[in-house]
Amino acid sequence: MSPDDLTAAADRLYAVVVADDSPTMRRIVGGVLERAGFAVTLAEDGVEAVQAVFGTQPDVVVLDVQMPRVSGYVAARVLKDDWQTADVPVLFLTSLGAASDRYWGDRAGADKFLTKDFEAPELVDAVRASITEAAQGRGDRERLKPDPLQLTDDDVLARVCDLLDRKLFEASVTQDITTIAADVHGYEETVAAVLGALANIVDCDLVGMLLLEAPGTEQAAYVSVAREVTQQQYVEFVQGLAEAAEQASGRSIDALALDPRVADPRGLLGSLDPDVVDPSTGLATFLSMPLRAGGTLLGVLALSSGTANAFGESALTTLRLVASPAAVVVDHARLAGARADSLAP
Repeated sequence: MSPDDLTAAADRLYAVVVADDSPTMRRIVGGVLERAGFAVTLAEDGVEAVQAVFGTQPDVVVLDVQMPRVSGYVAARVLKDDWQTADVPVLFLTSLGAASDRYWGDRAGADKFLTKDFEAPELVDAVRASITEAAQGRGDRERLKPDPLQLTDDDVLARVCDLLDRKLFEASVTQDITTIAADVHGYEETVAAVLGALANIVDCDLVGMLLLEAPGTEQAAYVSVAREVTQQQYVEFVQGLAEAAEQASGRSIDALALDPRVADPRGLLGSLDPDVVDPSTGLATFLSMPLRAGGTLLGVLALSSGTANAFGESALTTLRLVASPAAVVVDHARLAGARADSLAP
């Protein structure tokens, strides 16, 4: 699909939601787009914008930024966060034109950004381009539109609160991991701090890291014991680490030769009462994630549990969230240690 194909007659097939708290701007923007052949739905604020997009499944949404109840930035984040509306192009139309505004618009999921000193043809071209680019991103296939969903004001605000809670959680987790680089000194101390932080965030029995290049050795494994586990569970966990690292790197890794460094201050490893649990009981759940920093594979990060299906989508999301900053922090500690060694007399 090319812009030339979107003639006025064809435009009548496309729907646009326009949200602005100014009646004048709604009238101007809506009028320009209607005259260009678009079907326009108007909304007075961010809450109504979200309701209109879920309720009509438009081809584009044009959002003002500064709106009551829910801003355009927040409305865009809510829309981009849900699979039903994530692929609806978002065009910000605002009086805010600073670089910081454009940056935050991009972070909120904006596909295009126009200021309110626009000319009518510029707005129409931007909407048409949004439709064209979205179609190209789908390989020119027709967009699959879910059934319209009617949301109440409370439904929208609940989605906003849920989104903000998750973003705050993600920011807090990332901050806790990256702060380790400033608060902890030494390579192995840094690794132990990262594993300890992850054990505090996700319910697990064992958490570990296998690094393909550690100071003084080619490969090194580190394990933190979070709960009571059998010796068999520990052995299988180390084997799982080695297998995950092999799969990620393509290298051959001998689990028996790893000799992991184990953090077990409470003596939980092998502490399960054999009268309560069979000491040969193995792992029931194992979850791993590659560790990459600057495009380089450092190793793998893993969690395990003796309980079947212990890790849901939230655990996987958290592991993904932790993996990137953890890799950077550990790699920073590794490079700092290497520099210190090279400067030692």
